[in-house]
Formats: sequence, structure tokens, C-alpha cells
Amino acid sequence: MTESDHNPPTDNDERKFRGWRLLGVIFVVVVVLALVSAFVDWAVIGPLEGRI
Repeated sequence: MTESDHNPPTDNDERKFRGWRLLGVIFVVVVVLALVSAFVDWAVIGPLEGRI
């Protein structure tokens, strides 16, 4: 075993990449929730527009 096997990587680029990946995942989740919300709104409230 070498010395690098015992020490976790401390590269700043790897930390930054993980941060950007986390932000990307959060952004995708928010967009998916917005699309689902818009579809449910259209499906439920849309047909009610003509009744009012």
C-alpha cells in the first residue's frame, strides 16, 4: 500500500465538482416538481374553468 491509499483526496477540483453536481441534482428535482405541479394544476383546475 502506498501513502496515497491512506490519505483521502484533498483536491479542490473534486470538492467543487461534487458541489456543482449537488446543485445540478437539486435544480433537476425542482424542475421536475414544477412540471408535475403544472400538470396537476392543468388536470384538476383546467376543466373547472368552464364551469365558473
